[in-house]
Amino acid sequence: PSHDIAGEVNWDESGLADNKERKIERVLKTGQSVLVQVTKDPIGQKGARLTSQISLPGRYLVYVPGGGMSGISRRLPESERTRLKDILKGLITDDEGVIVRTAAEGASDEELTRDVVRLKAQWDDIKKKSESSSTNAPTLLYGEPDLAIRVIRDIFNEDFRKLTVQGGNIVTGK
Repeated sequence: PSHDIAGEVNWDESGLADNKERKIERVLKTGQSVLVQVTKDPIGQKGARLTSQISLPGRYLVYVPGGGMSGISRRLPESERTRLKDILKGLITDDEGVIVRTAAEGASDEELTRDVVRLKAQWDDIKKKSESSSTNAPTLLYGEPDLAIRVIRDIFNEDFRKLTVQGGNIVTGK
């Protein structure tokens, strides 16, 4: 196993986070089922890049169910960073993490709560599917929505007045 692959192991979950000798063979065995996320699609002769450090993107934040990682975009002013930290304290546990996006600036408690609740439910669904899978064959447990949905989720905000879909249907903002 290469050093690059070992860098994608969730060491906290493995119980070897503080161990100086982080060897992938101490965590993974041949034939073992593992839950991974594709971080880069295969290109040409190169296979997909995988990680066991799962993260789920939302509109205002990225949810990290394994915890160990939390942060807020440095592009936000300090007062806004503090406000967001205070809101999120009540929404996530010590076993969870979040990376707050720049899009969270000015988001209400309700909007952030809705994002966290949706992402936690998504994670619960993924976890249930992974535990109930009776096959050892690789199985897709969750796939990102198509490009149009991702663009709306990640980019569409109050700076836009309308979104025209297929030239005719109009979806308006707030």
